[in-house]
Amino acid sequence: MATDHRSPWVAKAYAVFAVAFLVGALANWWRVLFVRPDQYVFYDLDFYRRSLDAVIGGGLLYDSLAYPPITMIVLSPLRGLPVLPGNMLWTGLSMITAVALAVGVVHLTTQFLPEGSRDRTSFVTRAALAGALILVTFPMWSQLTNGQLTLLVLALAFVDATGLLPRKLQGTLVGIAGAFKLTPLIFLPYYVITRQWRQLVNATVSFVVTTAIGFVLFPRDSAYFWLHANSSEVQGPTRRDNITLFGLVRRWWSDPGQAQIIWLVLAAVVGLMALYRARAHFRRGEQVQAALVIGCASTVVAPIAWPHYQVWISLAALWLMFSGGRSTFLKGAALFLLFADPLPMMASGIGVYDAVLGWRIFWELLVLAPAVICVMGLPRSPSPVTEVPGLSPVAESPELLPYAT
Repeated sequence: MATDHRSPWVAKAYAVFAVAFLVGALANWWRVLFVRPDQYVFYDLDFYRRSLDAVIGGGLLYDSLAYPPITMIVLSPLRGLPVLPGNMLWTGLSMITAVALAVGVVHLTTQFLPEGSRDRTSFVTRAALAGALILVTFPMWSQLTNGQLTLLVLALAFVDATGLLPRKLQGTLVGIAGAFKLTPLIFLPYYVITRQWRQLVNATVSFVVTTAIGFVLFPRDSAYFWLHANSSEVQGPTRRDNITLFGLVRRWWSDPGQAQIIWLVLAAVVGLMALYRARAHFRRGEQVQAALVIGCASTVVAPIAWPHYQVWISLAALWLMFSGGRSTFLKGAALFLLFADPLPMMASGIGVYDAVLGWRIFWELLVLAPAVICVMGLPRSPSPVTEVPGLSPVAESPELLPYAT
């Protein structure tokens, strides 16, 4: 750290600027969504309310919302509150969760900083910047403007799989998240291939217990959902906002049968490579990179995933920007810019997307970027890491670790 007597004041000025940036980003979102002459319509929040009304009226949840019925516990307060206060509460909690995830990433990168840069002022600066940056990404735009449940599910899996949760409890939140939405269950084969048996047991038990609670509270809905849990065709796989390999293939390949075969092959390759790369990361003690690779896989190998699922990619970009040297930072910045507004929003516009081939190709980059992360892995940690007990150390050779930087 510099010995200049002004440096503490400069550091505090940076912190003030970063906090102001974060507050401005939060205030801008609140202004856009709530400080307006008309009432903003949150598509998914209203959809959740209608689905709950249908269940109260005697209908099946699956007929209107293809979620595990246990999610009605989380969604039920939306029926007990007036629309505007309910929207405000949901949005406020979503913004807090997003900032908390960014702060979690910064906390996990602190270990790579020099001792002199681990003070509270530096942490506040980096955490506030990360929080502001995640709020201007396209996945967070999709999350906040729709009022989705996905962010809660993703946050549970992230906190668990990256090691922010105490070791004896790890796996528990992944299982609970998987009971609310199925995508976090991709961590189960990851636990197997990395021989994290405690985490596997915890995840399985918490998933079964949470699902059983759903059966007790909503027996008819639960039985129907788990016997008819393939809703991909109902939800429209060819929609441009289905940012999966299946969606990509279906948008460019006219024959649905052939497209499904192509997708199955691509998904198998990308999924297996993601497990391979995640295992390599984990064996080097890089638990965060391993979790991010699996998270990215969850956004592309499933038949259906919407842009808000890609908050995983936003977190991967922040990790790269805040954890490594110049080369790693540049990779993270490039990934962040790809998913930052306004380009993805422009590409998703109906007229622009349909009229300009270049925008269609750009849109598919949002699918290919996480697929590349799955196949190539993420850059190695910039400093030596602790060997993971129970696994033999891996020789750091170009043959075994081709993406080492």
